[in-house]
Amino acid sequence: MPAAQSIPARELARPYTSVVVGTDFTPCSAIAVGQALRIAAWFGAPLRVVHVIDTTVVVELESALSAYQQAIRDNLVKDAQTAWSEFAAKIEGAATLPVDVSINNRLVGILRQAREHKADLLVMGAFGDRRPDVGFGTVATACVRKSMTDVLLVRDTQGGAFKRIVAAVDFSETSAKALARAAMFAIQDSADLHVLHVFAAPWHRLHYRAPEPMAPAHLQKQYRDALERRLADFIRPIAEAHKGLRVHPVCYDYGGHRSGIVEYAKSISADLIALGTRGRTNLRDILLGSTAEKALDESPCSVLAVKPEGFHHPLAAGEEPRLYGLRPQF
Repeated sequence: MPAAQSIPARELARPYTSVVVGTDFTPCSAIAVGQALRIAAWFGAPLRVVHVIDTTVVVELESALSAYQQAIRDNLVKDAQTAWSEFAAKIEGAATLPVDVSINNRLVGILRQAREHKADLLVMGAFGDRRPDVGFGTVATACVRKSMTDVLLVRDTQGGAFKRIVAAVDFSETSAKALARAAMFAIQDSADLHVLHVFAAPWHRLHYRAPEPMAPAHLQKQYRDALERRLADFIRPIAEAHKGLRVHPVCYDYGGHRSGIVEYAKSISADLIALGTRGRTNLRDILLGSTAEKALDESPCSVLAVKPEGFHHPLAAGEEPRLYGLRPQF
């Protein structure tokens, strides 16, 4: 597959113009707000905070206190706005941010606000009202699946500048876009950028029960050298667009493509993984590509999920799912 050439480097590296950050007033979402403030400031982009009160909670309250339905909704919104004021007071620079409070399915409400504010970056905390041992919260993961814009999932341990960033590339246009985004972050934070291509050498799949690879050492070297040249060519436009960028090209021979990214990120104590997601329409792209899926499941650090050009999802677009022969799936 040839290196992506159809999207110019200047287009790949275009800055974010509008940022939305979701909050549920947990400590992790406080860190996400802090990161969103930093990123919005880099590009001079407007930043809006979103808090969605889950519809299920409201319906349960209304069913118990049906005579006071409107008062319940109004009071919940007011309580959330008060909670935000108290929450924001503890985050430097957050007190003056505009906040939208709505009652909706959480996923639908967040995507709606991203659409209405024409956001090209959605920032979420890694954990919401529960903290799994591995991976990200269910709402955050669903946002990555269905959002039509890039999504940054922030770990609760990542409150400051990114120091080591891994851009996972497979020579596709989407991974070129992910690389460009990672480079912008690296420049702003003076971070080291590791451009990682994970591959499974073909001789691993051919030697069957042999104790050693069947390919001679010189052929293995030729194979790796060719990959490294291709990676260097792939990186060059972005490196030229960002003078002073500290780039570390890495061709990583790993038996399983899906977990090699996470394994490498762990080995260098990376703060951020940037990678592209797969899919362009509302059909196959309801699920992430297997590489992005594995990174979300196992990543020890924050993840920037970059969407392909032209990505579309009916839920994020505010369209009726039945038009696509789909049932609503939140």
